[in-house]
Amino acid sequence: MYISRTLETSILSLSNQFKVLLITGARQVGKSTLLRYCDNKRNYVTLDDYRERELALDDPELFL
Repeated sequence: MYISRTLETSILSLSNQFKVLLITGARQVGKSTLLRYCDNKRNYVTLDDYRERELALDDPELFL
């Protein structure tokens, strides 16, 4: 069950202005769920996967 959040309108507005959005915060509070709910047209990347994180650090251009 999805719980609506007040940030949804801000995220939708910012999505129209910027190519990349970064959402940070404490673990397990719904950041990923919020982003997937607001805009399912974007690619989703998490740096929880060590291989993805290493690629981002070692070769940012390839990562993006």
